[in-house]
Amino acid sequence: MTAFAAAFFVFLACCATGAALALRGRRGGDSDQRLRALRTEPDAEVVGRELLGLPRSRPGRRALVGRWLARGDGARAAGMRLRQAGIPLRPGEYLLVRLLVGLIGFIVPLLAFQGGVAGVALGVLGALAGFAAPALYVASARGRRIARIEKQLIEFLPALASSLRSGFAFQPAMETALQQVGPPLNEELAAALRDITLGASTTLALRDLGQRVDSVDLDMVITAILVQRTTGGNLPEILDHTAETLRDRERVRGDVRTFTAQQRLTGLILSTYPVVVGLALLALMPSIWSKLLTEPAGQLQLAVALGLQIVGFFGIRRALRIDV
Repeated sequence: MTAFAAAFFVFLACCATGAALALRGRRGGDSDQRLRALRTEPDAEVVGRELLGLPRSRPGRRALVGRWLARGDGARAAGMRLRQAGIPLRPGEYLLVRLLVGLIGFIVPLLAFQGGVAGVALGVLGALAGFAAPALYVASARGRRIARIEKQLIEFLPALASSLRSGFAFQPAMETALQQVGPPLNEELAAALRDITLGASTTLALRDLGQRVDSVDLDMVITAILVQRTTGGNLPEILDHTAETLRDRERVRGDVRTFTAQQRLTGLILSTYPVVVGLALLALMPSIWSKLLTEPAGQLQLAVALGLQIVGFFGIRRALRIDV
């Protein structure tokens, strides 16, 4: 009965979370959000209520919960990571997903092992893994998106330099070169151009672009442009040299991936072969190896082994991560 109630609770939580994410209101565009954030004039409704002596209107419960979840530097950092990963979630929704996945990771081992010390231990490990899994996915999506932007920069800079040589000013040159690249770079550049059109200075728009993307290569390009705007110089030539530097960095990254391919394959094999061997032994000698699943001591050993495998997998990945 307890197992059925827990499973039913998990099912209801999944349905509620899916409905909340599916039915949430349509979000405004990036330019609208930045305009609301940068607006310094008081709201007309608030001013009118103060002049008439009426109390200020209070936000609804949904708005209060959203503001409470969006407070703090952690929520802002999570929102920035989601923005950089191209995932359309609010920080509160992202936290809710992480908590739900962690809850599922705790309940599933608990039901599979019918409680006990091993079930609780595996449940705790599953909760931690489930809570961290969405963050790992966001980090992976963020890295892939930044890598695509850095590759697109190599194509964008020569097009921008060519437009500048044709006699265009910087903003029209960006609009022309923007047509030569696809998403996600054209989305970020279009947002910067909208900021400039709405009244922001080119310097502030470019700095905001660098903060949104958080790419070393893009920061290099923005720094070169801002230095040229301050000290002068031949901007098309500077962009050509910067593009050549980015090509060299991309070539070095390819060499690093080639040189570490064997080590990465070895780490993958070391992380998966204990599971394969364990399943093979369980199929060949079930009367002996099934005790790992039925006896408390065997369940505890499985929990410890699983934790060590996870630590070793991420340790190998971290050791092979080389920044260029």
